[in-house]
Amino acid sequence: MKKFTFLIVLLALVVVLTVPALVTAQDISVQMTSADVFTHPSQGDVQIVEGAQATLFTTEAGATMTFRTDLLEDGHVYTAWWVIVNNPEACSATPCPTSEILGNSDLVQTEVTQADGILVSEEGAMEFAGFLAAGDVNEAWFGNGFTNPMGAEIHIVINDHGSLIPDMAATMLNTYRGGCQDEGLPPPFPATAISDGEPGPNTCRLVQVAVFHQVTD
Repeated sequence: MKKFTFLIVLLALVVVLTVPALVTAQDISVQMTSADVFTHPSQGDVQIVEGAQATLFTTEAGATMTFRTDLLEDGHVYTAWWVIVNNPEACSATPCPTSEILGNSDLVQTEVTQADGILVSEEGAMEFAGFLAAGDVNEAWFGNGFTNPMGAEIHIVINDHGSLIPDMAATMLNTYRGGCQDEGLPPPFPATAISDGEPGPNTCRLVQVAVFHQVTD
């Protein structure tokens, strides 16, 4: 369902791919934002992922993202996650600190939900894509919804679930903890994240991230 919805929205947005930043057509505004891709801070010193690029298109109806990247491990399952900060003005810094995104979710109006899941081929270069509709969000961590598409700070985070376990493919591709050991998610991760997926022998790691700082008039 997510892929089908994404294709519909992508067709609606394709006309703006060559137009800078903010486009208005038939009273519909589309904001395009690009972001570099970095290694996730949880993995040590942050480094840019050379040749990788993430792009975000937002309207009042929702957001569409593409995340083209490299340095992924052959045979590993990866999931991409929307991390939405609906009220970035309440954050103490830009980008919003993880401690506030997870630990002060009511104030900054955080929402987290899955965007995509892939099995990496031997090339290690892959693309994630997804669409998130404005409003209530299904299978979300916090229940705050996606209420500020054009002004939210949006992070796309890539989660490595380790080598594919064929019998666990569905849970690895479609949940946050699928295939991974129960330990490894200290507070302030919510219970909805910890319980999302069937546990397994692998170790989940957050490996890459792109952060979109949207500019509104």
